[in-house]
Amino acid sequence: MKKRDGVLIGVGIIVILALMWWAGIEETIELIIRADLRFLLLALLMQVFATLAWIFRWRIFLKRAEVVVRTRDILIATLVGVFANNLTPGARAGGEPARMYVIAKRSDSTYGQVFATIMADRILDVIPILLFTLVAFKHALSLKIKLLLSVLSLSTAVLLMIVFISLLISLNENLAFKLLSKITNLGKRIFPERFAGIESKIEERLRKSILEFRETFLELSKDPVVMGKTLFYSLALWGFMLLRTYFVFESVGYHLEIYKILMVQMAGIALGMISILPGGIGVTEAVNSALYLTLRISKSLAVSATVLDRFISFWLPTIIGGGLSIYLGTKFTKKSVRK
Repeated sequence: MKKRDGVLIGVGIIVILALMWWAGIEETIELIIRADLRFLLLALLMQVFATLAWIFRWRIFLKRAEVVVRTRDILIATLVGVFANNLTPGARAGGEPARMYVIAKRSDSTYGQVFATIMADRILDVIPILLFTLVAFKHALSLKIKLLLSVLSLSTAVLLMIVFISLLISLNENLAFKLLSKITNLGKRIFPERFAGIESKIEERLRKSILEFRETFLELSKDPVVMGKTLFYSLALWGFMLLRTYFVFESVGYHLEIYKILMVQMAGIALGMISILPGGIGVTEAVNSALYLTLRISKSLAVSATVLDRFISFWLPTIIGGGLSIYLGTKFTKKSVRK
């Protein structure tokens, strides 16, 4: 991790502490400490289910692309990717090279094959988000909440732009190579020892993989069975995420309707993507808390629930993914030394 990333993460943590102070530090901490453990465990279980849905969705793409890899390795690659994403400001594209690298190492597949499944996985994830955003729009209109409507509009525009750029990259070989080169450079930040001295070799492999990447991506997009199954897992993933937040609010003694959680989550997606802080640390907490306030929730409850929700959805996966990244970096380095 670069020094700049560490500084930005520190800034994000300061923002979270400032947010808790603004909401009333004593009341916020008391709400967190007194949170019902049963509902928190249910929220944690929903996060686990959401992660599994993501893994099963990606596994379908990998299997269709004839990438032979164990489910355990897909889980490891996913968590390492989460860690990399959460260290990357903005649209959080740092996880793609990490996922691609781990799966390519754990299988006999090329970077192009694996990257095609990652792009298809990412693009498909936008479909349920757009569907849920339309539902959120409907409820925001009925409640006449201008702030939510404005943020939802921004979120929709950003998501459509991401889909357009992703499709453009997927169908243009030159752009695909440029992106693969850039995200490989990001991969050096995750496994610096492993990438040392082999940059030219990686570039040669990437050039050979571009054509295969395009062919694989087109095959995946034309298979209706694959698209149907993966869409089911995408909807399940977001359903579990909504239930996670629902149980978090129940843990602090507040019953919040699912459709209100939906409005806040969909509205907060775009702002998290354009944040200059890694993983939207601090920004996501502040934005979500502000959006909950528009639903007439007290600031101490809004901040407490948001902090707990982010601990389960952001900090725990990041810690686990970071541990796996260190383990894999050490393991791959030892293998290189033996060779």
